[in-house]
Amino acid sequence: MTNLYSTREGLGPRRDRETITFAAWQGITALIDQWANNGSLAGQFPLYECSDDRGRNTITGTDRQLLLRAIAGHIPELAVDRQSDGLEMVRSPLDPYSLPDTAPVLDLIEFIARHIEKPTYTEVHPWNGTHNHYTFGDGLDPFFDRKLPAGKAELRVRVNEIFERNGIAYTVNDGVQVQRLGPVEARSLVSEFRPSTGDATLDGLLEDAMVRFLSRRPADRQDALEKLWDAFERLKTLEDPADKAASATKLLGDAALGSDPFGDLLTDEFRLLTRVGNNFTIRHHEMVKTPPPSDDARDYLFVRLASVIAVVLRHTGRMA
Repeated sequence: MTNLYSTREGLGPRRDRETITFAAWQGITALIDQWANNGSLAGQFPLYECSDDRGRNTITGTDRQLLLRAIAGHIPELAVDRQSDGLEMVRSPLDPYSLPDTAPVLDLIEFIARHIEKPTYTEVHPWNGTHNHYTFGDGLDPFFDRKLPAGKAELRVRVNEIFERNGIAYTVNDGVQVQRLGPVEARSLVSEFRPSTGDATLDGLLEDAMVRFLSRRPADRQDALEKLWDAFERLKTLEDPADKAASATKLLGDAALGSDPFGDLLTDEFRLLTRVGNNFTIRHHEMVKTPPPSDDARDYLFVRLASVIAVVLRHTGRMA
């Protein structure tokens, strides 16, 4: 990651912004311009401008108009402004001075990631005006990542630098897809959550909840909350599927590690969170149930339940 002074000294911004800032947009469009200029987008959007008979089928650069048209076709929000009179105004999808909404910007990053490919060989051709010839093939760049193709590995590092420097709470993951980091207080909890309960169904519910929690879509995060509460109820039966109350008592007793006060705390927390699941639109969806009032409230409930589940699993040897 970036190693500028403020980052080294721990003075960088807190990564809690879930919208793309103007400065971040400037940086992202600058990166795409660089990749268009150095041939990293030429493999998918090729320009053929060598008039030498031997080079007419050789890629000489990026066809920017082809690139912009492709972006506009896949992410129309970047190319069209809708005005109050209902008319549409076309603009450049990569206009650095016109900040789009966050979702189209994140789509753009994934679109570029899908098409970026670093040239494996570049030759300067002096005939009839000096220009470059680009050759493409499968190549890895150990400077960025030994597992990803060179262009995708560089994109992941460079875009994550911009996110970090601008306090953006997203990251480009190992699959070169944009992923929400979630609330600051939840990041280590979610990233280190590796259940190994011996119950494949319970493990699947917990893992699915963690994945959905990191989605940009509020509906996915509601699904995450519901799956986590389903897992919570199944967790209570882990010790004795035939007797839920006795099973939960034994589970909490083991998780207390011999501390009665801590056991009482865990028991109170389980009871409270059970009421939360029953009273909010989490486990039940009758008209009389109360929905969480905001995304922040939904995240808070998720983190609170995930925290106590993590403690119980770790204390009973059920976390990988």
